[in-house]
Amino acid sequence: MKLEKQFLSKNNMLYALDGTECSVMNSPVLKGAECCSEKAAQNAGFFSCIELCWTQVGCNEESYNEEFLAGFRDYLKILDEKKCFAFIVPVADKLPASEDEKDAFVASFKHCARRIKDCSSVVGFALPAPETGVDSAFFMDELRQKHGHYVFFSKDDSILADSSVVKY
Repeated sequence: MKLEKQFLSKNNMLYALDGTECSVMNSPVLKGAECCSEKAAQNAGFFSCIELCWTQVGCNEESYNEEFLAGFRDYLKILDEKKCFAFIVPVADKLPASEDEKDAFVASFKHCARRIKDCSSVVGFALPAPETGVDSAFFMDELRQKHGHYVFFSKDDSILADSSVVKY
């Protein structure tokens, strides 16, 4: 299933397709582990920032947490119904120590994106923090393969040099 773009990014800002600026600054920050209930979805704002820990998603193919990802998808589907939106912030609660682990980090969030691919509430993903050592261009390329509608977000000034990345 391919979703259509609902938002565009330009000059580090987010815009609706009609050109209306959509500020994500000061969006409520939610912990992914808490985003698996209908009650949590009822308290979501129009835009939310959801921090997902790598260990919660699963650190490699053998450890993907499918039960969590299914519950997370259910949460996002409630946001769909409410016409609310979220972007996902990958959190390296365990820093990748090698190139293989950096690749596994990206693969985990690519798997997450695959599991929530039909959730129109997902605007996109934040790029991994610089301390992870994960290449942001590689992360974007991997997720864009199947999710061309995603917008990418960052707080890091060096990443924001790419004006298509939205500051949050």
